[in-house]
Amino acid sequence: MNAREEQEARERRDLAPYAVYSAETRGRDYPIEPDPIRTAFQRDRDRIVHSKAFRRLEYKTQVFVNHEGDHYRTRLTHSLEVWQIGATIATALGLNPDLTAAIALGHDLGHTPFGHSGEDALNELLPEGFRHYEHGVRVVEELEDAYAYRGIRGLNLTFEVREGILKHVVWKTKLDPNRFSHLEPTVPPPLEGQVVNIADVTAFISHDLDDGLRAGILDPDDLQSLAIYRVLRDGDDGQPWTKRVITYIVNDVVAATRTRLQRLHIATPADARKVERLTVDFSDDAKILRDELLAYLYEHFYETPQVRRMRRQGIRVMRELFRAFMGDWRLLPAETTAAVYDQLTATDNNPEAQARILRPIVRDYIAGMTDRFAYRTYAEVIGPPPVVL
Repeated sequence: MNAREEQEARERRDLAPYAVYSAETRGRDYPIEPDPIRTAFQRDRDRIVHSKAFRRLEYKTQVFVNHEGDHYRTRLTHSLEVWQIGATIATALGLNPDLTAAIALGHDLGHTPFGHSGEDALNELLPEGFRHYEHGVRVVEELEDAYAYRGIRGLNLTFEVREGILKHVVWKTKLDPNRFSHLEPTVPPPLEGQVVNIADVTAFISHDLDDGLRAGILDPDDLQSLAIYRVLRDGDDGQPWTKRVITYIVNDVVAATRTRLQRLHIATPADARKVERLTVDFSDDAKILRDELLAYLYEHFYETPQVRRMRRQGIRVMRELFRAFMGDWRLLPAETTAAVYDQLTATDNNPEAQARILRPIVRDYIAGMTDRFAYRTYAEVIGPPPVVL
């Protein structure tokens, strides 16, 4: 028995019966030989960490654009925080920590530069719209090229990880049943994927609260009007109440989920997929606190002049780059258009046909940019960017 097989045996022995076991993955698009040391989900985790898309997250906006300060969260640090929170919840529930880690680390690979501002800009510009969770699937199934020398597109991840990337937003967003049907968008994710749903919102609630206070945008005295402040204010260790948000939510989710698992008689991963609502979720009381805090952050943080100005800058850069490339595809790097060069030159006198070919290429090129690369490209293609590089 090799090291991987020993780990797979430990999973069957130590994890809960409703966890997804690595040896029972639904597999990859391109079959490969099992690794002698790592399980399938550990291998996926490592492929994500070593990908170009993951490295680019360091210079992609969470709320504050990268040059605004060194201590604000980026899309990369957000993903690491989601992984940490998700690992804690998964371990407490007896779920597969490696599957949880792979989904958490990969859940935002499809994000554009400038965070949700860039996503909104592309969604407005593309007839089919743009959603970062769908683009994340494109990244890992098509756009990453680490294994192109083998004739393999993307990262060739397991079904469960790709599914988790697509479905990490189901806590708030209903997926389109007609898009990415191979990942079964109408079926709830496994419990490990549900953990990432909760870890995602928990991470950004906590770190956006922290970043908003650090930036001087949020008023600590005004925050005392929130119900969650009244719940958490009475710590006896001198720690600010805002530092206890994650601990409170994690404990709540673990307790509430254990109760649901028993009430719903969930004994296998298949049982969890039959439940229409998330099984891994907040208690009803904690949901009320979460929703109030989210509403507060939208009004007093995300929609403030400082954040809206950054948002406006990002949207402007995305719009103008998209229009510039759609107007003259020869502005794109040669390697970006190499595969369709003949098709593009053949349609020079047919704008509609050319746009159909060009639109997904421009989408993927711009969506993959970091904030700073988008500004640099803007300067090269259009002129001085709206902010200092």
